[in-house]
This record gives sequence, C-alpha cells and structure tokens, in this order.
Amino acid sequence: MDNLGKLFFCIAFISLSGLGQSQSIESPYEVGTWQGFRSAAVTYTFDDNCPNQLLIAVPMFDEFDFKLTLFTVTNPSWGWPANWIGLQSAASEGHEIASHTVTHNSFSGMVDSLQENELKNSQDVINSHITGEQCVTIAYPYCNTGNNNLVRQYYFASRGCSGSTESKTPGNFMNISSIVCGSEGSIKTSANFKSRVDNATSTNGWVVYLFHGINGTEPGAYSPISEDTIRASLEYLKANPDKFWVYTFGGVAKYIRERNAASVSQISETEDSIEVSVTDTLDNSYYNCPITIRRPLPEGWASAVATQNGITLTSKVVEVNSVKYIMFDVVPDGGDILLTKSDATGVSKENKSFLQTPYLKQNYPNPFNPITQIEYSVPKSGYISLKVYNLLGKEIAKLYEGIQLEGDYIVSLNGSALTSGVYFYSLQTNNFVDTKKLILLK
Repeated sequence: MDNLGKLFFCIAFISLSGLGQSQSIESPYEVGTWQGFRSAAVTYTFDDNCPNQLLIAVPMFDEFDFKLTLFTVTNPSWGWPANWIGLQSAASEGHEIASHTVTHNSFSGMVDSLQENELKNSQDVINSHITGEQCVTIAYPYCNTGNNNLVRQYYFASRGCSGSTESKTPGNFMNISSIVCGSEGSIKTSANFKSRVDNATSTNGWVVYLFHGINGTEPGAYSPISEDTIRASLEYLKANPDKFWVYTFGGVAKYIRERNAASVSQISETEDSIEVSVTDTLDNSYYNCPITIRRPLPEGWASAVATQNGITLTSKVVEVNSVKYIMFDVVPDGGDILLTKSDATGVSKENKSFLQTPYLKQNYPNPFNPITQIEYSVPKSGYISLKVYNLLGKEIAKLYEGIQLEGDYIVSLNGSALTSGVYFYSLQTNNFVDTKKLILLK
C-alpha cells in the first residue's frame, strides 16, 4: 500500500472507531475541550468563490487575527472561477482552502462513481495549487450529504447545514452542522450572532457559520450579508478571547480528534521540575494541532515554564476557583514536556493572561491609513526590539529598542511618510522572534 493509501486507510479507521475511547488523562492533568480551555469554538466558512470573500472577508479576518475556511469550487467554468493566487495568499496567512466539489452539483441521487470524481478531483486540483497544507475537508453543495463511507476515504471532516450548534464531539464527522447566515438564513444581525455563540458556551459547543455573498454586490450570490454585520460579530468575539476560540473548520475538527485520542501521563517529578508525556494514536503528518493541557502548580511553585525538546511552549498561569494552574499548548507525539519551577508571580484571572513567552498581536486596524496600533506583551523584564520592515527586509521604522519592564504595551505606527503596500513588523528578544504582516492603503 502506498503512503496515500495508508493515509486514507488511517482516516477511515479513525472515522469509524470511537473517538473518545483511546483517551487516557492521568490525574491531576486536564485537556481543554477547546484550545485555551475556552467555552466554545466558532468557525466561519465561506462557499462558492464569491469575489468579496477574498476582497473583503480575508483582510477583515487578518485584521482581527482570526482564521476562516474557504470552500472552493474547482471547475474553471464555474460562475466565479477559483482565484488561485488569492487563495494561495490566504492559505499563507493560515486560512483553510477546502473543497466544495468540482461542479457544485448536488450529491442527492448521484451515483457513487460520480461522487468519487467530485471528491477526488476537487481535492487533487486544490492540492496542486495550494502549497503548505493538504485539502482534507469538504462542504456538500446544497447541504445534500454524500455516501459517508466514500467521503471519508478522502476527507476527515465534512460540512452540512442542519442549522444547529454542533456538540463538542460531532456524532457524525461526515455531516457536521453549520448555520446559514445572511438574507436567506437564520443569522442576519449582530444580535443573532451574539445570541448563538453565547448559547454555545453553556454546552461547550461548536458554532459553524456558513456564508456566501457579502454586501449584495455580487450578482447571483446566495444569501448576502453586510460586511458591517460580519465585523460586529468579530468585534464581539475579539472582546471575549477567554470564552471563544475562533479557528478554521479543519483545525477545529483536528483539535477534537487529537483531544479525544490524547494520552497524558507524568514521567517524573522533583522539587523543581516535572516531566510529562503527551501522545495520541493518530497520523502525525495530518494531526498536528496543539491541544491545551493544564495541571495545578505544585505547592511552593509561584509559576512554571513549559518546554518541549528545549523549545519554550505557549503557556500561562491561570487561577480557577482559587487553584493556580500551569496551562500549555502542545502537539502530541512531539517529545516529552518539561515543566520547570519559576519565580514569576503573575497570575491570569478572567480576561488577563500571564504569558511565559512574549506575545505579539495583529495590528489594528489592518489595512490602515495612516495610523495603526500594535499591541504586545512582555512576560519578564529584558531586552525588546520592535521594528518595521519592507518586503525586501529593509528596516523602515524602529518602534522600540532597549530594556522593557514586564507588562502589556501599545505603540502607534504613523505611515504618513510611507507608500502604500505590504510591510512586516517583528518583535524580538534574546530568545524569541515573532513577525506579522501589515498593509498600508492610501
């Protein structure tokens, strides 16, 4: 059996088996239902290649540092042929490019051989154009599901649209529920969006939104919705980062399967360190989404740092019901995790976080003209450099350089003297670098 055949066999086996049966979490460790132990997951999906999705939605989501999924019709004769350059650019920013079949024909009554052509050929075309990630999810045209056993040979998650909030573990990964938004759907206003996600927090649910046209300026686009309504929904989610995890359709599906297959066990413990094993039974070439784990801090520990193979993991100390925890994100099967005692005293409560590594946020607004703000967090006093570069890597602005105390910071960039275009800003310390893109439009 070749590698692709092995992959399909693995996906089929995992899909058919019980998703939670292999989970083994040793006390006192816990695995978050959603990344960051948030209360609900939220996914925005867009169908049919409507032009405003790349022109309006993707830049808007980049501005908020959220990721979306674009379900793409691959037939070049489709009314809106796939813009592969634009889709590759979106994929490079972390957005998911997934299948909406070749022809957008309904699977209802379609014979298996034609279904397989739609499944395989659309996946092959997307994989031939989009580098960096494989196409592993699909959305059914007109919400008519296909032959589940056939679909799971090519995709590990498929989207329907029954209109309900999905549970924390879908009963059928080949027909995950979504909710139609816009003029023809049940979600039309920012209040509708708010109500839906708020209700999902009580059940630790997964809200999957389905969009088509934006602003009603694309003739023939189904169920248009205004960009202002989408923006308002994102602003609410951004204002509640500890409640809602906003991520791609495939990314959330991966997290669920990794969470349900995870095994966490403690290897050793001393006064100053703890060694932990985190593994699963999945194909590591596809299932590579970090899951969030926490455990109470041992008595006498003010804080802790989490590392894996010498690399510092994203982590923070949180307080829940008067108990302090070290919480960290880790990809299973990547090597044992070392928790090391730290003297830092910061504790996260409610919406405030104590990060063990610096954190650089997406600038806002983005695109901007001429002023934008950049936020970042420094967990420990030390050397900080925050600079802006052009596409050639030439430094064009120094926002800060020197010793900076622990804390959260906001700086402004005035682009009045710059030309329109794409720039990058980079936060650096002695052992940390993070770089993000910003766009100046005049």
